[in-house]
Amino acid sequence: MDTFVTDKESSMEIPKWLHDALFNNRYRIVRHILFWLFIYADELLSWVGVTEAIGLPIQVLITIILDMVMVYFNIYVLLPRLFLKGKVPLYCLYTAITVVILVCINYLIWMDPYLLFFDSKIAGVEIEDLEALTIYDFYNYLLGNLWSNAGIVAMAVAFKLFQISYSTSIKLQDLKQDQLNTELAYLKTQVNPHFLFNTLNNMYVMSKKKSEHLPDTIMQLSDLLRYQLYDTEADTVPLNNEITYLKNYLKLEQLRREHLKLVFDISGHTGIQKIRPLILLPYIENAFKYSNSSTGSDYIKIQLHAEEKKIKFSVENSKGTLHRRAVGGIGMTNARRRLELGYPNKHSLDIQETDKTFIVALTLDTV
Repeated sequence: MDTFVTDKESSMEIPKWLHDALFNNRYRIVRHILFWLFIYADELLSWVGVTEAIGLPIQVLITIILDMVMVYFNIYVLLPRLFLKGKVPLYCLYTAITVVILVCINYLIWMDPYLLFFDSKIAGVEIEDLEALTIYDFYNYLLGNLWSNAGIVAMAVAFKLFQISYSTSIKLQDLKQDQLNTELAYLKTQVNPHFLFNTLNNMYVMSKKKSEHLPDTIMQLSDLLRYQLYDTEADTVPLNNEITYLKNYLKLEQLRREHLKLVFDISGHTGIQKIRPLILLPYIENAFKYSNSSTGSDYIKIQLHAEEKKIKFSVENSKGTLHRRAVGGIGMTNARRRLELGYPNKHSLDIQETDKTFIVALTLDTV
């Protein structure tokens, strides 16, 4: 089975072997060898008699060396020092100069009859025509090979820029993801003090009333904090673990709200799903906060349904009389932000308010 690597910016999957071949430094030398084999395939094949002889081996070898000097000088000196620093006109000027100089040197190597490795038969001229060849073919050779050498530089630079662009985009995506993870972790830590603030307030009220449920409340709080401290460090937790945590939280709240009518319906495949920890708690906290009244008719109805790739969660609560502010606060603001970071484009949140009720409907795509 092929392993794939995902391009984070385009969401395109490419085979891992192709990704490594193009970008892994382990195969850097192999990439360079293959590039030059591609450029000089005809010349190298002529050495073993596969194709027609193009020149003497010494001519081909010197030409390859000079082309390598030109290409590597461009991509390792001119490109980072000029092009990548925004000095594009100066980069183009120096590139053009190096290409012209190389073409002139190649002319001397291949066409100058005074060099020892000049072969008049390969050049296609008789010895008596050498003077005419030297005068006539200079411009023709210059123009023809100018494009050839410029093409070699262009291919090498294009691939180098592609590598730089890809590497930069991956680094930017990783940096953005690190920033999002940091913000998400910070928001998750805000659940603890916000939850503690509400719970300690409740315990304070119970202590003033000298409630017999206070010791049980302290024990419930200890269990909840243990889960928050030790079981929520991972990005996701089993849904069943989160459900157990929510049940314990509901028990804690019911100790001080005995008259509250509470329903928690759970259905579906909860054993196979995972969820970001504490992502549902703020909506239940909010329901308890704004359902409190002096009439004794308070109710909270919680429903959670787990499908194979989706979690549907809803909270409906009566609108109490002891809290007249609209739904909101730091808890709900953080909850919305956690959804944006933890489930980008994979959630829907609908909050409806009537004269008597608040209704929160949340859907999470878990794939």
